[in-house]
Amino acid sequence: MIARHTFGGEFETQVFVGLLAIMATVAALLAYFNIKRLQIDQHRAWMLRTWFYAASIITLRIIMIISAQIISSTSGYYRALPCKQLAYMYDDEQDLQSKFPQCFAANGTTDDFIAVKANFSGSAQVSNALGMTFGTAGWLALFLHGIGIEVYLRLTPRESERLRVVSYERQLEAGFKHPGSAGITADRWGDANAWKPPN
Repeated sequence: MIARHTFGGEFETQVFVGLLAIMATVAALLAYFNIKRLQIDQHRAWMLRTWFYAASIITLRIIMIISAQIISSTSGYYRALPCKQLAYMYDDEQDLQSKFPQCFAANGTTDDFIAVKANFSGSAQVSNALGMTFGTAGWLALFLHGIGIEVYLRLTPRESERLRVVSYERQLEAGFKHPGSAGITADRWGDANAWKPPN
């Protein structure tokens, strides 16, 4: 709903926001399914994925600010902004008219687009610099977090195995079929070797 309006609502931003929402929601649903099946090891993995995906919006802001500073220092980036968006940024109409006279026709503000430089010298320019880098920063942040959580899960196999044993014990008590693998596990849904409880 807000994707069309965030930072100008450009297509790359809309796709990024939509994909992030889908990834976090699916991961949360898989975590919920696994905890209902008492598959604690997989619940942990999917909850970690959910939070890592959601936390990419923090990394996004850091990358966005750094990227905006970089393109601001090069002085060669422009983007077309609608006059209505510029009018929203300025409380004083005379201030807007002095900075962007192209937006004004005989009957007031037009529906035209104006090329605005991306730098840190004015509110419209700052907004433009941040808006230009939002989509790219989002994709880069999501990539880093997606890779980061998978690396972390691969580096903590002992914790995963410990929780698998706890899952086995609780599923056995609850009378589940396939104790230790009652949730979504690679040995039931994929081609991994069947998991066996420790002796």
